[in-house]
Amino acid sequence: MKKHRNLFTLIELLVVIGIIAILAAMLMPALGKAREKANQADCVSQVKQIGTSMLMYSNDQRGRFPDGIDNKGIDGDPHNSKGLAKLVREEYLETTRVFICRSTKHQTASDYTDMASVEDTADGGATEKCSYLYYGALTATDLSAEHGFVRDKNKNHKTLGNVLFGDGHVETVAPGKDIKWYEVDRSFLMDIEDENDDDYIDKGKKNDLW
Repeated sequence: MKKHRNLFTLIELLVVIGIIAILAAMLMPALGKAREKANQADCVSQVKQIGTSMLMYSNDQRGRFPDGIDNKGIDGDPHNSKGLAKLVREEYLETTRVFICRSTKHQTASDYTDMASVEDTADGGATEKCSYLYYGALTATDLSAEHGFVRDKNKNHKTLGNVLFGDGHVETVAPGKDIKWYEVDRSFLMDIEDENDDDYIDKGKKNDLW
């Protein structure tokens, strides 16, 4: 009687596993890039939502963009997460989730006071609850289509960032891997101190993270 041969010997099984591991290693970078592309597109959409709510707010507030709130919901620092949180408090946005870029490890705030309670950094730490910086308490007439006033934190997407400009359009700034995207074009015309410069605007309290 003939003996039945096992379908796979141990060596053959190890070879198959090795081939699968090699193929997986080859595919992982491509999958990672595809995931980041999707995250970037989602981030653009979120910044556009923020821009729409900003314009709605300014239309109701005689052209003024939001100042900020503190961790009790009382008016405070105009910039960054504290300023953006006011859009939720005033119900121009329904949720704080729109302020979290999926490329980051930032945590979604439970509500606007929770969002305003965490201090921001320019690069964006893992415990922060907002992925974007905001130059607050300006007016629609202060800003032009060249002035970016809401943007990604520095390290959200490594070599690029999404920026909301004064006319409501969103632009992806991607100058290349050897150039810090957030320093391009004098930080989107928001970091100009010369009052004689045509692009200078009186920003009131300076945003030190910008």
